[in-house]
Amino acid sequence: MKFKIFNFILFQLGWFILILGAAMNETFTAVILSLSLLAVHLLIIDQKLNEIKLILIAGFIGFLFDGIIQYYKLIIYNSPGWEFPLTPIWIIILWMFFAITLNHSLVWLRNRMILSSIFGAIGGPLAYLAGEKLGAIIITQQLSLLLLSIGWALITPFLISIGKTNA
Repeated sequence: MKFKIFNFILFQLGWFILILGAAMNETFTAVILSLSLLAVHLLIIDQKLNEIKLILIAGFIGFLFDGIIQYYKLIIYNSPGWEFPLTPIWIIILWMFFAITLNHSLVWLRNRMILSSIFGAIGGPLAYLAGEKLGAIIITQQLSLLLLSIGWALITPFLISIGKTNA
């Protein structure tokens, strides 16, 4: 139980570092700090190889998903020095941070695909709204939130199922 709490705190810390880093144009510093936190996570867990696979898969999915959102100008990411059309590195690392929760602090969603879909449909867009309030992104239209909700409703149970097979 203590590790699940630590995992949740680690995720939140990484999330805030990346969001505030993007908002304050300190992306490089935020990326270095957050990657250090990911390394701490990997140092203290078992099943390192499986966790790395899940982290990389989530990063790739995030690269594609947020890249499409960016391409259609549904969200504008604050990423000076990171050229469109590529998904900003800090967004990809945020997806990687989400992945570290799937076999740990969010393991309670395992075998609950409908609940995990609802969790994703609500939690995903809320994270983007929080990122907007902190100045890391601009959500350009209401349609963006609907598409985020649908995307996260599909991606969350998918990543959980991948995590489950790797556990």
